Amino acid sequence: MPGRDGDAVIVSLCPWGAAMPRNALSTNPGRAGFTRDRGASLTMSEATDASARRGRYYYGWNVVALTLALQAVTIGISFYSFALFVVPWLDAFGVDRAQVMFAIFLAQIGLGAVSPICGRLLDRFSARVLVVLGCAFLAGGLFVMSVATAFWQIVVAYATLMPIGMAFAGSLASQTLVTRWFTTRRGVAIGVSAMGTSLGGFAFPLLIAPLISKVGWEETLAVLAALTVVLTVPAARVVLRRSPPGHGQRVAGGPPPRQWSTKEVLSTRTFWIPVVALVPVNAAFGGVQFSLGAYVFDLGLEQDVAATLIAITAVSNIVGKFVFGSLGDRVDHRALFWAMALCLAVALVLYILASGFSMLAVAAALQGLSTGGVLPLMGLIYAGRFGVSSFGRVMGLVNLFLTAGSVGSLYSGWVFDLAGSYVPAFVTFLILLLPGAIWMWWLPRSGFRAAAERGEQVA
Repeated sequence: MPGRDGDAVIVSLCPWGAAMPRNALSTNPGRAGFTRDRGASLTMSEATDASARRGRYYYGWNVVALTLALQAVTIGISFYSFALFVVPWLDAFGVDRAQVMFAIFLAQIGLGAVSPICGRLLDRFSARVLVVLGCAFLAGGLFVMSVATAFWQIVVAYATLMPIGMAFAGSLASQTLVTRWFTTRRGVAIGVSAMGTSLGGFAFPLLIAPLISKVGWEETLAVLAALTVVLTVPAARVVLRRSPPGHGQRVAGGPPPRQWSTKEVLSTRTFWIPVVALVPVNAAFGGVQFSLGAYVFDLGLEQDVAATLIAITAVSNIVGKFVFGSLGDRVDHRALFWAMALCLAVALVLYILASGFSMLAVAAALQGLSTGGVLPLMGLIYAGRFGVSSFGRVMGLVNLFLTAGSVGSLYSGWVFDLAGSYVPAFVTFLILLLPGAIWMWWLPRSGFRAAAERGEQVA
């Protein structure tokens, strides 16, 4: 009996915690994977549904919990908390704002550059080893910055060590793992996993802001390096001992899962339409988020206000991830993108007009709601149309081209140095949202997952 959405993945191990009887599954050497005694293939979706019906816990939720923690640490520290270090670095190194923004710009460029390579490695080698390696790189980057005596050293760390860490232990690895483990509830699982970025964005700024005030930015970075190892490495080593059910196998008697080449991926409109539409969203997010500390300072507000706004963004991000992730399994992805773009446009208008905390708080909430949907929607769009077996490769390429949006943070700093205000930059981001929203009209409607898993060309 096929799974509810037609995904053809054979279960090669028991996906829930309890051991199965010996005669529950039998190996047929003449076919790829395992079959039931009656010879019918057992799909991943069937296994998930069966475990739910029997009240048994599905092991994939352990993976969701781990990836939630990984993204909380990697994104919460690397991206959300960056704004809190801007003013201390301006004072410590005597650099201008464009130079400080250059560090996070290179981090995004570096992440995009290494993502295709890391994505392919995640498709081919042990995720357990690669995730632990990513955590080590991230902790190493934070430690190097904690002992920096010149700003170029911080730039180098953000351009090299931090991107590798974020690729192997951040959203790329997390989405790849969750996509392999879930089929029928993939949108919900990706949405819950992606909440980690928001939880990290909520918790770490509230921890870091007072810590910088008390012990300085150098000691704060050293503490974050230690926390990265403690909070991620032991859990990754334990949870990732298991492999996803039936990963890389094929339906008994059927063709193997489609393996997309880089050339094939790049030749499809389904790949390019979301990328082109999401670049302005990425630029607007970076241009606002990484400048928030300095923007609040310019309005005459304390840095604690910046931390609070970042926390508000993170909380509304959680809502956005859950809402868009849940709806993504049954609502047209184009409509969801348009809703995201509208929320972000309103947020930008409020940032432009804001003169006090109240309007800034509403803007932060709308910004978080909008950008919260990006990760789950990206995962659903590409997993549903290109399948699971090549997901790491596809998302690696997506991240590569989305780095075009990383100019947003650099552009904001450059505009401020020229005009003395961030408003012209925010207006630019607002205008650029419209072409991407129009371009999304040509994205093929959702509902292509089964065809993609069978290896058919759907783009």
